[in-house]
Amino acid sequence: MTETIENPDFDLLFEEVSFKSKKKTKEFEELGKLYEATMLEMPKKGQIVTARYEGLISNQLIFRVDGYKDDIRIENKQSESKYIKSTEIGEMIDVVITNINNNDFYIKGSISELYETRAHQNLKSLEEGTSVTVMVKSLNPAGYDVDILHGSVTLPGFMPNTLAGINKLYDVNSIIGETFEVMIESYSENEKTYIVSRRKYLQSLISNSLKDLNYENSYMGHVTGTTPFGVFVEFNECLTGMIHKANINPEWQNKISEIKPGFNIEFYIKEIVKERGKAPKIILTQIIRDTIWDNIRNGQILDGLIKDVKPFGTLVKLDDETVGLIHTSEMDKLKRKFEAGQQLKVKVISVDRSSRKIFLTVA
Repeated sequence: MTETIENPDFDLLFEEVSFKSKKKTKEFEELGKLYEATMLEMPKKGQIVTARYEGLISNQLIFRVDGYKDDIRIENKQSESKYIKSTEIGEMIDVVITNINNNDFYIKGSISELYETRAHQNLKSLEEGTSVTVMVKSLNPAGYDVDILHGSVTLPGFMPNTLAGINKLYDVNSIIGETFEVMIESYSENEKTYIVSRRKYLQSLISNSLKDLNYENSYMGHVTGTTPFGVFVEFNECLTGMIHKANINPEWQNKISEIKPGFNIEFYIKEIVKERGKAPKIILTQIIRDTIWDNIRNGQILDGLIKDVKPFGTLVKLDDETVGLIHTSEMDKLKRKFEAGQQLKVKVISVDRSSRKIFLTVA
């Protein structure tokens, strides 16, 4: 809504001419046009208008709206001027009125306030699972300050350390300056900042990335951590797999402790174990070969070596990477005791591929 400022002198003149003329003459029509042209609109704070860009005067960006007594003036600072870099003089652009000085009739406006308000509204209405682009600016003890790049607008964001990757980053400085996709977790009203998660975005890619894996192809990844029995590797941006010690390049099998996070490694996909309600387990290898695990079946008779005796049962080594269990309940039936290093023949009772467990008895 706008208020109208009327010109009293023109009102009297218009009435006089109207009184003298019973019908619209050319003079009457011309006077009517002049009267309408002198009617001024009074903008209001917060009003959004479409204005014509007139250029830069006295370090102010000048915009004109026909019918306004004065131009709309916007301070020429980077936060404003960046939105009109490609705007030519004479082009129309939306501006929000930010202040009006009624005494001097000085109209102030903003482009950035309007664009950023629209960007906030858009971000807060995004559907679940929609990603946005960020650029990582800097690192602090709690996480990363980021710029959210939404259209032509840049808004502040924060990404906690724990949400910066699918796994813990081996080098916390490795993503500074990078641009990538994230998902919005929440908005902090106190800080006026969006909390974003790269991990959530990467997790959304896992399903499709698994479908693209090929058992014939070799892959490259980087080590995220090691244990005495194997190496964990991150690859294809969002996937993590494990290379069992027996499947590591022979040159490194006895010095796993020397393999550090960030170490680049080449490998093949050995097996993908899916279990309902849990993330898939990806088994990797650097050695192409069949093991007992690849072809094991119920009722099979195998040679085994007692690896260890535990309260829950006896662990039997079947080959370099395959271990089975004779459960204590089975041991009680057999009424036998075993010692580490003892060889024996075993029979496969059952195989749980989802958890990679093999249950045995003595053949």
